[in-house]
Amino acid sequence: MSTVAVPSRAPRPGSPTPSAGALQKAAHHGVRWWYAVLVAIMAWGLAAWIDELNVGLAATGMRDVVSWGIYIFTFAFFIGLSAGGLIMASSAEVFGIKALKPLSRLGVLSAAACVSVAALMIIPDLGQPFRILNLFVHPNWSSPLVWDILIITVYFVFSVVDLTVLHRHARADAEEGHGTRAARLRTVVRVLAYVGLPTAVLLHSVTAWIFGVQIARAWWNTSLMAPLFVVSAVLSGTALVTLLALLAERFGKVSLPEETRRWLRGFIVVSLFIDLFFVGADYITMLWGNVPSERSALNLVLPGGSWSWLFWLEWIVGGLVPLALLLVPRLRRQQWSLWAAALLAMVGVYAFRIELVVVGFVNPLTQFPPGNALGTYNPSASSFQLVGAYHPTWVEYGIVAGLAGLFAAIVTVGYRRLDVMGTAVGAGPLLGPPPADAASRREPQLPEPGALGASVAS
Repeated sequence: MSTVAVPSRAPRPGSPTPSAGALQKAAHHGVRWWYAVLVAIMAWGLAAWIDELNVGLAATGMRDVVSWGIYIFTFAFFIGLSAGGLIMASSAEVFGIKALKPLSRLGVLSAAACVSVAALMIIPDLGQPFRILNLFVHPNWSSPLVWDILIITVYFVFSVVDLTVLHRHARADAEEGHGTRAARLRTVVRVLAYVGLPTAVLLHSVTAWIFGVQIARAWWNTSLMAPLFVVSAVLSGTALVTLLALLAERFGKVSLPEETRRWLRGFIVVSLFIDLFFVGADYITMLWGNVPSERSALNLVLPGGSWSWLFWLEWIVGGLVPLALLLVPRLRRQQWSLWAAALLAMVGVYAFRIELVVVGFVNPLTQFPPGNALGTYNPSASSFQLVGAYHPTWVEYGIVAGLAGLFAAIVTVGYRRLDVMGTAVGAGPLLGPPPADAASRREPQLPEPGALGASVAS
């Protein structure tokens, strides 16, 4: 990539040059506004949850036919984000991918934040929060739901421990170089990476088995469910870490090396190909077998079905478009291509979670007149349904938005307090001026008086 020198933008005669103190004050002001927005979103979520506690699950769009909704498919989505973040962070250490090591602590931070939000997402789905105690007081060890609660607890503790060790090692490495304490923590980091990789794979596999072992529901009952969940976790988790890293580059004093960008693009492309292959293979098997219970759900998703918008989101918006952005040279060179591809890939994975959960309930297991009871009474409409329908209410949107705001708050506080991209484990500092090839990816800043110019990518 060639570079050319361009004249820097000089301040107008007589105009004041912003001081470092003024810029720092403006940055703190922006952070306070960001926290205020997050607090408002979380307050909306809390108000929605209080309303659900007063009214009950009737305040949601879930009924006896479609009894899992936005809480469950968002729970599965955040579990995938969490597992994918730790898989990417652990892979950097296990497989010696130096280009990804600068993102190790960011990946573990996002994993801890996502698994926390995923665990909290289960509570509003229960209706009464104290029902969660039944899973611990009267556990049914043959149920994958109990397995999932257990692995989520272990995974959260592991993520916090891993992040703490990574942070302490980075500080020790910065203070004493390659001293005894830093070397000892380095060994612990490697051990945790080798433990974290299978733990993350197990986390999303157990979540997949909640669906995959349901023999009565042919839409879920497939041996591909666990590998599909793991691949989609790598895809969405890598995409999330990519977005967080690009935000840190945009608003923080960090720059991503081009080699790191190439690895992130590679992770997204490969995992997206495998993800679409698994989903396509499952579709072909259902079409070829032509089993009525399987086709009835698949027909809802394929073009022409009432839920076909999920097909287009998953295969076009979240599939072909990100692949084009990352593989076509002309598009790949655009500054916005990586973050756009990462965002759209996450949209595609979220669409698959909706498709998996809701569509699996739309056609009930028994469809005899007058249908299945909705569980609520409406004098102007029937209280029975032959085919299920689901439309989330403001209560559900509010609770999910509030928990998403909590995730953003955890990541923001963790990024600022732990300096997760300040010094990469074993990779040297990231703080400082960006390299020449990153100049075109950074927002132009006011130069110091007398600056000669800046390099931009041609």
